[in-house]
Amino acid sequence: MVQQKHASASHAARFKALDLDSDPFIVFWEVTRACALSCVHCRARAEPKAHPLELKTDECLSVIDALSEFSASPMLILSGGDPFMRRDLFQIIEHAKRKGFTVAVAPSATALVTEQRLRKLVELGVSSVSFSLDGASAKTHDEFRGFEGTFECTLQMMALAQECGLQFQVNTTVSRRTVDDLPVMAGLMAKHGASVWDLFFLVPTGRAALDQVLSADEHEKVFNWVLDNAKDWRFRVKTTLAQHYRRAFVLRRMQAGTLEQVPEEARGVIREGWPGPTTNDGRGTMFISHLGEIYPSGFLPVRAGNVRTDNIAQVYRESSVFKSLRDVAMLKGKCGICQFNDVCGGSRARAYAMTGDMLEADPTCAYAPGVA
Repeated sequence: MVQQKHASASHAARFKALDLDSDPFIVFWEVTRACALSCVHCRARAEPKAHPLELKTDECLSVIDALSEFSASPMLILSGGDPFMRRDLFQIIEHAKRKGFTVAVAPSATALVTEQRLRKLVELGVSSVSFSLDGASAKTHDEFRGFEGTFECTLQMMALAQECGLQFQVNTTVSRRTVDDLPVMAGLMAKHGASVWDLFFLVPTGRAALDQVLSADEHEKVFNWVLDNAKDWRFRVKTTLAQHYRRAFVLRRMQAGTLEQVPEEARGVIREGWPGPTTNDGRGTMFISHLGEIYPSGFLPVRAGNVRTDNIAQVYRESSVFKSLRDVAMLKGKCGICQFNDVCGGSRARAYAMTGDMLEADPTCAYAPGVA
């Protein structure tokens, strides 16, 4: 297994140096909910116009100042909606870079993504952009995104990013609607120069429907397909909201003899078996909404504070919401007794969406603790 395909060495080293009780590894910031698209899975239920109470420019700059209070600057992902719908986006990025943040931007596939704007991102020092591709053809992708032409627009955006020397990753929502397209899409990743393919396993929140969520066995099938093929891909692959992929990865190493068989008490060895970050909702991650609300993630709508009234670092470190999510002893059901829960822990967002309890077992995990 070529571990570098699953987690970059620099990110893994940076993660291991962090105390996740004090500092998040990554902050996702929904700078606006405005977007020209109408995607069937949209967590944000994005709308054509910005909310009148979304954070103003001076408030956004203050958010960046507040995030600087963490002892280690987290990665900052500016998302939406469509961040290009904000006229002050470049001002926000410039301030974040001046404060020493690593910044990435996640635009929507619209005419707002121009060569001029991408070159401006390069000029400002943005590390990467992410584009969404949710089908191997115009038919499947455009149906998913709600507008004709978004497939071709996304491919054009990839070409523009390459021309501008801007690294990009591709985000693909893994659902019943898209799962059969994954093998063909892997070829598209290589063909169009993606540096990272992020497989984003659906959580039924926002516009995303419960009947589109893969079953536990279907999740496992996709995990094994990735493990069988990732070594041959020229791009790095990662999974989002599929924490149990890490357990599948470690088990595969055990079965291949590249990692010793691990008794339940040897959790440190299990941790060493996974080369990347072990983040989860509220554990190394934080989400800030367009209204300044603070959540463990954008897919776990349990509010812990607001940047307009609360100290961001204090919310992350001391709120009961975040502290409970970081304590694996509080996990329930089979996640609570699983020997992999420090590496995995199950998707807290999916547990909340499907059971109503963010500490319950992830219903989409097929693993039986104690049975390798």
